[in-house]
This record gives sequence, C-alpha cells and structure tokens, in this order.
Amino acid sequence: MNLSRTSLSTIVVSVLMTLSACGGSSDGGSSGTTAGLADSFAAKANAAYAALATSSGLTSKAVADLFDAKYLDMSFTKTVVLDALKANSEALGTTPELSLFPLAQVTNPVISNCDSSSVCTLNATLVNSDADTTSVDFSTKVIIVSGVFYFYGDQSSTPSI
Repeated sequence: MNLSRTSLSTIVVSVLMTLSACGGSSDGGSSGTTAGLADSFAAKANAAYAALATSSGLTSKAVADLFDAKYLDMSFTKTVVLDALKANSEALGTTPELSLFPLAQVTNPVISNCDSSSVCTLNATLVNSDADTTSVDFSTKVIIVSGVFYFYGDQSSTPSI
C-alpha cells in the first residue's frame, strides 16, 4: 500500500499528538497510578519523539514500541504505518533534498474516558511553529496494556482522508 505524503503526515501528526500524553489525567484509575503511567509514557514518548528528527529514527524501536499490536486508525495498521516510515527513511537516505517531518509540540494533554478494556481518549493541542504558528485541537485513542500506554487508533478500517 502506498501512502501519500498527506496520509503519512496525518499518521505522523497522530504520533506527535500521542507523544505528549504525559501529564494528562485519566478517570480510569487512581491519580497515583495514572501519574506513574504518565511518567513512564513520557520517557518512552520523548525517546520516540527525538527519533523522528532523524532518517534512521523513523525506523527506530522507540517509534515502533509506541503502537499497540492491534493498532488500527482510518484503515492504517501498525504494519502499514511502520512500513511507510521505513519507506520514507529509505527515500531520505537516497534523496537528501527531501525533508523530515516538521516537528511540533503538543500542549494541554488530557487522558480521559478510560473504558473497561483500558482504551482511553487523549485530547490535546498540536502546535507547529516553523514558518508561522499553527495550532489544532485533536483527539485520539490510546490503550493501557500491562501498565503502559500505546497508540490504539479509532479501530476503523474505513479511510477518512
């Protein structure tokens, strides 16, 4: 499956959104447990976020480890996302004039609405301050597995792009 630059950018934006989930709150557990999970996720997310700034980082274990095995969002599975990032990494290696994805900053993250399956909603604002400052509010699903947050996606096999 080939992904357009717009589709891949949407996936990366989703990744960037989830990367800053630390510091949010959850109604799925006690505040002590939530804080511990958020701190753990923050360390994992920060490593992956830094990896996205390099061509080799697009294929790093840190990025792959952010996705749940059952990740599905707008018909993109974990395998599709990782294959697209690998293809972009390879393209950057042979075509240096291509640019890496613009890095953005997530603000105001809040994790809430955790259900009995440990699927939660992450709400935040994505801010990109390259040539001009752009911000957008977003929402995405994450899942807690064995005390660790992962991207879960909307679980829809229908593309919405």
